[in-house]
Amino acid sequence: MARDAYDALLTYLRIDQMQPHRARGSLAPTAPVVTIARSHGAGAETIAPKVAEALGVACFDKEILDAIVAEAKSDPALLRTLDEKLPERAGMFLYASLMGLHDPLTEYQQLLARVVNAIAFRGGVIVGRGAHLLLRGAPRFRVRIVGSDELCARRLAGGDADKVAAQLAEVQRINAARTRFFQESFKISGEDPLHYDLIVNTDRFADLDAVADLIVRAYRIHGAKP
Repeated sequence: MARDAYDALLTYLRIDQMQPHRARGSLAPTAPVVTIARSHGAGAETIAPKVAEALGVACFDKEILDAIVAEAKSDPALLRTLDEKLPERAGMFLYASLMGLHDPLTEYQQLLARVVNAIAFRGGVIVGRGAHLLLRGAPRFRVRIVGSDELCARRLAGGDADKVAAQLAEVQRINAARTRFFQESFKISGEDPLHYDLIVNTDRFADLDAVADLIVRAYRIHGAKP
């Protein structure tokens, strides 16, 4: 994402903070908004920027966390540990209490909602973080990119057979953390197909450009409906 887009996002967040009574969604987005949930290793990090480029908007992934940290009052390092994974609440509360900080989980969730809605106002492709649920009621195209654990591990291993076992463990660990994040933050399963407009299994796609093209085509068909 270009630096000017990131700076614009922070500026919008600060303006939004000064208008706390404005109803969410009162300003409708005019640019494309696509949310991409994903399995680890399914290729979303490659696909999402290509979708954004085709639609003429910015792609937001790690920049979302950067924006949250930039606006946070709690310890930035602690907030980074909450990105799509939830450590034990007891440990967080103890640490926050000892350091005289705000409840980091509550602050993370509040800032996450603000950041995602600020992005949607300007348009963009938003990767992960339950964005498709945080934008409930707002115009957006909701995508989920999935893959089997084994093939995702092979993709991450980059053809090195010796790395597949370690990558498989990583895939399972990260996917489990994201599952818990959805359950604790939204009280639903992130795998429920009814929360998405398009689900793509990348196991049989050798060319991820084709997946990006598929999503863009589906977005345009979806956007043409009343």
